[in-house]
Amino acid sequence: MTSLLSISRKVEKLIRKYRTSDPRELCDALDIHVSVRDLGSVIKAYYFCQSRIGYIALNSRVSESMRRIFIAHELGHDRLHKKLAILRGFQEVEFFDIARPTEYEANLFAAELLISDKELLGMLNYDEKSFFDVAQEFDVPAPLLDFKLRILKNKGYHFEPLYIANGDFLKDSTDGCFDEVDFVRA
Repeated sequence: MTSLLSISRKVEKLIRKYRTSDPRELCDALDIHVSVRDLGSVIKAYYFCQSRIGYIALNSRVSESMRRIFIAHELGHDRLHKKLAILRGFQEVEFFDIARPTEYEANLFAAELLISDKELLGMLNYDEKSFFDVAQEFDVPAPLLDFKLRILKNKGYHFEPLYIANGDFLKDSTDGCFDEVDFVRA
């Protein structure tokens, strides 16, 4: 299993090298092909690698803001699990399933890529926003913010992750809107 510090370093190196944290721009720079197509009602996205070229397929039924999150997650698979992807690929049916180490790591990668430490610390320290307000400000589901708080805690900041997503919280959602009832307290 890849450590939190190692994942953070990979993301930092990627952002520094390509001067962007935008997942689509990074995919373009890394020659990872992204396509949007109707994948039915179960599969939200998947990543696979063929002839050393990475491919991400996104479900056209997923909202544009959620596509950004799925691309970041699948990019995590490319950067962290490419050898496994060559063998079998990754399908995101129940995204954010922390029971599988590869999914947990891809979630951490996406959180680190999409949520800036500096911006998040500024919001948490100086703005009086709730956990859900901050997630909304970053245009990410609250569970992704929870993953970011785990990373910050690992970096030495005094934050306790507040929420853990149900394993199948994205199973029926395509719009990216979540209520507090979709999450359970840690």
